[in-house]
Amino acid sequence: MFPFGLLTSNAFFTTVSNAQFLPSQVPYTSENVVEGKRAAKQALQQRLGLETADLPLVGIITRLTHQKGIHLIKHAIWRTLERNGQVVLLGSAPDPRIQNDFVNLANQLHSTHGGRARLCLTYDEPLSHLIYAGADLILVPSIFEPCGLTQLTAMRYGSIAVVRKTGGLYDTVFDVDHDKERAQAQGLEPNGFSFDGADAAGVDYALNRAISAWYDGRDWFNSLCKTVMEQDWSWNRPALDYMELYHAARKIT
Repeated sequence: MFPFGLLTSNAFFTTVSNAQFLPSQVPYTSENVVEGKRAAKQALQQRLGLETADLPLVGIITRLTHQKGIHLIKHAIWRTLERNGQVVLLGSAPDPRIQNDFVNLANQLHSTHGGRARLCLTYDEPLSHLIYAGADLILVPSIFEPCGLTQLTAMRYGSIAVVRKTGGLYDTVFDVDHDKERAQAQGLEPNGFSFDGADAAGVDYALNRAISAWYDGRDWFNSLCKTVMEQDWSWNRPALDYMELYHAARKIT
C-alpha cells in the first residue's frame, strides 16, 4: 500500500491521525479549544519564563536551514515583537554557522525582549507539543516544502498556520481572504494565512493579517481555531480518492 500520503498537484503530502499529537498535560477538543489553548499558553509562558499575558503568540518549530526560510523566520520574529506579540522558536541548525547566528540572536532577544521572546535552539519533542498547543499562530515560511507536517500538526492543536505558498503548504493551507473557492473545491473551509514570494513584504502581508485578526476579531479567530481542529487530514479522504482513482483506471483498461 501507500504508507506516506496523497499525491496532489503540488506535493506528496503526509496525512495525520485525528487522534494523534494532542498533549496529555493540556487535553482539549474543538468544543473547548478556547479554554484549552488558554491553559496551554499559560503553561508554555510559565515554562519558558515569558510574561503571562494575553498576547498573540507565534510559534516556530523547524530545522534551521535555508530550505525552511531562515531569513524570513528572523524577520517574522522582529515583526511579531513590533506588533506586541510573543514568539517562541524551537529548532536547531545542522550548519554550525547558522546555529551560532541564532545563538547570537537569542542572546540579543533574551536581553532586550526577554518577556516576549524565547529561542530554544535544540530538539525537544515534549516542548514542541506544548508550543503547538499554546501558540495562536504557527509560522511555516519554507522556501520549498514537498510535504510538510508542521501545518497539519498545528491544525490538530487548533493553531492557525501562517505559511508561504509552496508545495504541500499550498495544498493544505487555504487563505481566509483569498482561497475560499479553492477550499470549497476540496470540501473544506479556509483555514489559515499565506503569502507569495520569499521576502519581508510577503511575511508581513500574512503575519500582519493574522495578528490583526487575533486583536480585532477574537470571536472570529476562535471560531477559526475550532474549524481547523475539526478538519480531517487523516487517511479517510485519501483512501476514498485512491479508490476513485483505481476504479477510473480499471474502466480505462
